[in-house]
Amino acid sequence: MCFHSKLTQKASSIEQRFNAKMMHAEDYTPNAAINGFTHPKTPVITKNALHVLDAYEWGLIPHWAKDDSIQNNTLNARIETLSEKASFKNILHQRCLIISEGFYEWQHLDATGKQKQKYLIHKTNHELFAFGGLYSVWEDPMHGSIRKTYTIVTTEAQGFMREIHNNKLRMPVVLSAEQEGLWLKAAPFETFRSLCNDLTATAL
Repeated sequence: MCFHSKLTQKASSIEQRFNAKMMHAEDYTPNAAINGFTHPKTPVITKNALHVLDAYEWGLIPHWAKDDSIQNNTLNARIETLSEKASFKNILHQRCLIISEGFYEWQHLDATGKQKQKYLIHKTNHELFAFGGLYSVWEDPMHGSIRKTYTIVTTEAQGFMREIHNNKLRMPVVLSAEQEGLWLKAAPFETFRSLCNDLTATAL
């Protein structure tokens, strides 16, 4: 799964890498420890605005939700069951790129999971990349406010990730630069199930 990530690079570096302009760049704060369960806003590119980096909230709220209590359950979405889940099946075309430079996982060192080793998973040269995601725009029925939210799509763990995430054998969909356009153009999900994309792990 993917509940903790890292994004410490400057807004200008993100803009240059993704050829996009960051909206409200003054509100962007680099963060080495992004916790999905706090539902932070992070830079996202959607299929409808390829040259815009907008701030979306981590934890997807479906358009039909009565409140935001669902968010802790929609930080991630399994690629194998997207078309079956009520939260995702009607937004399969609402693809987005979620900007990152790394994510954290904990390897279980014993059968109970009480002893763990923390790892940072990142590109070899610590360059920026994108997770494959889905997005939603939700109107709060109580206050009328509009909230833009996303989920990170996950797939079966590949390569060394099977050793690190050895309890659930999952990993986020990490896109290569060449795959980013395909993701946004809604290429079949099967295209993205086998990924590693020059990732490496650093024990912390």
